Amino acid sequence: MNKFLKTVGYLALSFCILIGVLLMGIAYVIGSDNSSDDLQNAGFGGSISDTAGVPDWLVDLINQGISEYGCSEVTPALIAAQLYSESGFNPDAQSKDPDTGAPIADGIAQFIPGTWKTHGVDGDKDGDKDVWDPADAVPAAVAYDCDLAKQVKDVPGDATDNMLAAYNAGPYAVQKYKGIPPYDETRNYVKKIRDLAAKWTDSVQEGSGTVTGSGKTGRVIAAAQDALGTYYQWGGDCKRPYDRKSGNGCDCSSLVKMAWSAAGVNLPRTTYDQVNEGSPVRSVNDLRPGDLLFSEGSGASPNHVALYLGNSQVIDAPRTGMKVRIKPLSYWTSQIVAMRHIG
Repeated sequence: MNKFLKTVGYLALSFCILIGVLLMGIAYVIGSDNSSDDLQNAGFGGSISDTAGVPDWLVDLINQGISEYGCSEVTPALIAAQLYSESGFNPDAQSKDPDTGAPIADGIAQFIPGTWKTHGVDGDKDGDKDVWDPADAVPAAVAYDCDLAKQVKDVPGDATDNMLAAYNAGPYAVQKYKGIPPYDETRNYVKKIRDLAAKWTDSVQEGSGTVTGSGKTGRVIAAAQDALGTYYQWGGDCKRPYDRKSGNGCDCSSLVKMAWSAAGVNLPRTTYDQVNEGSPVRSVNDLRPGDLLFSEGSGASPNHVALYLGNSQVIDAPRTGMKVRIKPLSYWTSQIVAMRHIG
């Protein structure tokens, strides 16, 4: 009998622990705060535009590499621009010493042999780290970028610029000069990649251009636009690199939550709770950047939420199969069931 009771007791305890773990997991998913320093150091660019001319096979490798090895300083467009600057997307590229003809750097990401020995990865899991194989070299470039970002994270200036400068000139040079070293090659390298990343970013917008702002709402706007062009994911937590495989894509409410968390405001996770936050906005003429627009359903129980950017533009994560987008306010006016100001 005692043995039986002990067994029952163990089973009951195990069951309680299991329920506790499940409840903690649910609380984390539904109510977690996405605020962090990541967005303050977010890399420039975004997802790669279909018109950028980047080969499909390379887009896939870049996205996969960022999903597995990425950090807040890298974006798909930035990595594409960097690889183009390094090799012109040529997996067989090799730089040689002009005087001796000795090889200096190899492959699509132009790794120096010593650097590859330390930082090469087996991206395709075939048991071999091959600098000439883009399936290894591309994720290795992402991983190395992020390692460099950590090494220069305390250096003044833009975190992504310093990361790229470290890739070109080495982290010690960036640390020594407290930013991009005064080398023409390195300065031009960073500028070229920045310009290409901006050019190749998928804007996915129909408004009158990127909206900017200052102060708290400026951080909200910048954070929301950071996810522009990434695919919707129902239940995704909307964290860089916004990869659906890792559950990091954005749905409508997690996009809004993530954007406001960049300004230190922890909104509830769901649309149904977000509609009760802040104060009501009575007219579209009273909308201010950062305000929430709710549609579908009713004012008390809406099914969708979007974020007003200002300049008559609205950003939202629409539904499965679509990307985070910007639409004009006129698109929304007939659909709005509630509006809220978050202060």
